[in-house]
Amino acid sequence: MFIPLSNQTEKRYMLFIQEVLTYGNEIVQHALNAMNWNDVTNQNAYFFALLGYTNNELNKGMTNKFFEDHPKLKGVPQIKSVVEFICEDNFKDDTYFDDVNSKYWQILDSLKNDMVKFYTHNFCETNEGGKFYEFHAKFYQMSLQLKRLRLVIQPEFHVIKNVHPVSKIPYLSVRGFWLDDNDKKVKLFTKSLGREDSFVDGKNDIEMLKEAAKQIQQLSFAKYQEEYK
Repeated sequence: MFIPLSNQTEKRYMLFIQEVLTYGNEIVQHALNAMNWNDVTNQNAYFFALLGYTNNELNKGMTNKFFEDHPKLKGVPQIKSVVEFICEDNFKDDTYFDDVNSKYWQILDSLKNDMVKFYTHNFCETNEGGKFYEFHAKFYQMSLQLKRLRLVIQPEFHVIKNVHPVSKIPYLSVRGFWLDDNDKKVKLFTKSLGREDSFVDGKNDIEMLKEAAKQIQQLSFAKYQEEYK
């Protein structure tokens, strides 16, 4: 499956391939070091793209690894659903190759690891009934945090057109979604994008949509940091 890349990312990817072909048996680490790509998740994205894997397939591998480590839990449907929710992000493939997301992967991996440890210890291992409410409340908050972080990494938004009441000039703005404390998706963020005629294809302009995603991502990450200081 072909994954479309930005020009900057495509150049880095091609340089990566060149390093791979040049250095033979030391392909992975040397090529990644030569690209100065230190983030583990981005290393995995590039390496496994070369082998024909997607990160979503790797996330499913994380689920399988969990049940290899905890074979007695494999046949429990409720536990399987929870582990899949934590491990499998189900992002679009190009989300992993967007340079702007590189700073979020470590935050995401850390949160997911904390959730697996918390769930495994408090529910799968101890299962102390007297602490069930406390466990449920804490896990609900962690789950909401994970969903919000995924919305930061892959923002959801709508671009709308407004017409100035006096000048009659159409303007574009973007409205982004967030999850409230009841896990309900709400339109929380709004950012002006400028006059519609400043974009070649208006509401369907590719560069404008990239800018819209960038603006909502910045606003949603600021909100995330505010919530989880």
